[in-house]
Amino acid sequence: MAASKSKWIDSSSAKELLNRIAKLKLESGQQCMMILSNKHYKSAFDSSGFDNYSMLLKELVKFSNEVPDAVKKQMMDKAIWQSADDENLHDGYVGNALKKIEAEYLAKTPKIYYLVTGLSITGLKSKRVIKTPKSLITISNYFPQKFKNTYDFEQATSLYPRINKKCYSWVTVKVSARCVHSAVETAFEELDYWRGIFNIYSNYNQNRTSFSKPSPINKVCKYPYHSLHLENGDRATQLYWFEPNFSTEVSSFNISGKYDEGKAFYQKLSADICNSGNLSFFTKSLNRYCSALDTSNMNSSFLALWSLLESITFTGHDNYDVTIARTLVLFKDKFKLKLELEILRDKRNMAIHSGNQFEEAETYAYMLMNIIHQYLFFLVSAIEKSKSINQLKNTLDLPLNKSKLEHMRSQYESEIEKLDLIKQLINIEP
Repeated sequence: MAASKSKWIDSSSAKELLNRIAKLKLESGQQCMMILSNKHYKSAFDSSGFDNYSMLLKELVKFSNEVPDAVKKQMMDKAIWQSADDENLHDGYVGNALKKIEAEYLAKTPKIYYLVTGLSITGLKSKRVIKTPKSLITISNYFPQKFKNTYDFEQATSLYPRINKKCYSWVTVKVSARCVHSAVETAFEELDYWRGIFNIYSNYNQNRTSFSKPSPINKVCKYPYHSLHLENGDRATQLYWFEPNFSTEVSSFNISGKYDEGKAFYQKLSADICNSGNLSFFTKSLNRYCSALDTSNMNSSFLALWSLLESITFTGHDNYDVTIARTLVLFKDKFKLKLELEILRDKRNMAIHSGNQFEEAETYAYMLMNIIHQYLFFLVSAIEKSKSINQLKNTLDLPLNKSKLEHMRSQYESEIEKLDLIKQLINIEP
């Protein structure tokens, strides 16, 4: 049983939460205000606090990266109910149950799914197929015939009656996944991986001042309604997904004459990202970039971009001086950029603490976006050349002064000479 504890990030907290869940378990015939039962299990619980404890417990589990968030909660609940039926609601037993449940999920044979959605682009004269690391994206002027009989056009229209469908091209994202939740998660990640790079191409060195309600900064935004289908065209689930922050200010982006150049940009940057050996990091960063710039709320875009800058400079729990210092590394005019970053930091703090919009949010969002573009390009090469992220972080923290660096090199060379000398003078036992 002891080995199963390795399933927990914090065993003592998991133990306490399971003790509290065990106290909610009802004895046979016992009554309470709100009884929680499950048709697959014989146990029952007092529902007061159960869902909250289960949710907290889920966050203490070391799940595989291949388990989607929606499935983690299902696994956690299943392990709790199984253990309750076995009269073993303690951390070791539940941990073992989780291991088995997760292993069963990971052993599932993946199958093909299609996410059907759209993108705010026009001007394509023919169907385009894009390969991402884990998907195949098809963009077309026409709705894909395979899904016409099962796609719920009426539902999509009722949810977004004001949307102009002529501003969008139809899109399918083909993925291989173990379940619908994994399929949707992967499809969105891959779509935003491509969108992130294509939007960087479109947004590069751009600026804007809006005199009315602004449109999102991203040129290529998602259609707000998404459905998931099987390879034969049937709906994989009656669930549908939508964009909670969808902006009606989105306008179509005519990419006629621009697509081929954008495609070349995507292929080059994507190949470099894959060669960097840290695809997951860049996929998450590109997803965050898309999310930050999909909204017409420039204050939200600005704050999300600052959070992204913290992430790609590996700031973690360090203060913002680290964010600024690491960003300065690749820029020549360090005085100007440092001043800009300090102003951006102050604006970020003001927006966070006051909760108010500020007039220059759009200007500063663009300023920050263009800094992030340069830093992402730098990171693709830097991560490939580094042995680890920790080595890169330590490298970025070195002084940006030639004489100081030469002095450090001289000191290290002196220490290496001492190590070589001791080996020559004395027989060092292994």
